[in-house]
Amino acid sequence: MSEKQVRLAVIGAGAMGRNHIRFVQEEPNSQLVAIADAYEGAKYIADKNDVPFYQDPNAMMDEIKPDGVIIVTPNKLHLPIARESVKRGIPTLIEKPISDDLSDAEKFVKEIKDSNVPVLVGQHRRYNPYVNKAKQIIDSGELGKLTVASFHYMIYKNDSYFDVDWRRKKGAGPILVNLVHDVDLLRYLIGEVDSVQGMQSSSARGFETEDSAVVDVRFNSGALASMTISDATVSPWNWEITAREDPQYRPFDADSYFIGGTKGALSLPRLQIFSYDGEPSWHKPLKMDIPAVDPKMPHKMQLKHFIKVIRGEEKPIVTPADNIKTLKTLMAIKKAAETGKMISLKELVNS
Repeated sequence: MSEKQVRLAVIGAGAMGRNHIRFVQEEPNSQLVAIADAYEGAKYIADKNDVPFYQDPNAMMDEIKPDGVIIVTPNKLHLPIARESVKRGIPTLIEKPISDDLSDAEKFVKEIKDSNVPVLVGQHRRYNPYVNKAKQIIDSGELGKLTVASFHYMIYKNDSYFDVDWRRKKGAGPILVNLVHDVDLLRYLIGEVDSVQGMQSSSARGFETEDSAVVDVRFNSGALASMTISDATVSPWNWEITAREDPQYRPFDADSYFIGGTKGALSLPRLQIFSYDGEPSWHKPLKMDIPAVDPKMPHKMQLKHFIKVIRGEEKPIVTPADNIKTLKTLMAIKKAAETGKMISLKELVNS
């Protein structure tokens, strides 16, 4: 290998942290050098991977001095740890969202502005080749002026998932826990959001937090979208099952996103493109095309990008400043669903 391996440490050894650990171990250009987790019982994961274990991530960074860190802790710990890694000049990958607190996230962006320490936010779907092909098609004007879209996150989380007390509490529902990916792609593919309105329900499980919600979105461009969200619905219409990004989900040949314009429409992740020959007319038969795409694992492509960021070869694709726009949209959706009111992003105040 022409270049020295990048020495990476993973902070947080939960389910997603263990995935990152595996990705680092499988990547030829990276070396796992340490694992940190506040839970002492996570030491077995470090032992299994033959690397040092720390309960204190600051001590780990001071002693190991990794080339980069990947932060996969609960959301509220993302920024406190990231501030410490940036203080030490260590390039950082933070899992999404960067914070549950919009004002603190905005403060963090200002803090790191002149630090010259690259910080990448883990919105791994941005690396999905089907998503990027869809982005290319939309930007080319092939669909015409975007008009409407429909995004679906409809899945059934097993009942034992809610044995953990916090998952039944307010704020732990699918809007704040799961929708961050879908909102990021909503912005990435269609554009910045002007306002949202919606409603939510907890009727399926009766918990303090919502289990279902519907949201309407207006974009600055004038396009509209709807989002249907539920973690108590049996269906194939969610990214996890349809996109084949994670082997823990049994795949299903279906779509979860639908985007339409004045000249054509497409669905994702199957990337079916619908259009007419010549001028559009509802009396003519639609044709369908599926462009060729080289499938790649988004998480692994994100790691390759992070390694290049550490080496100074690339700039972070998803920065904290960009992720704030997703976070702000997410907070507006939550407020709209709770109040039933239309929420303008320009007027949104974090509370």
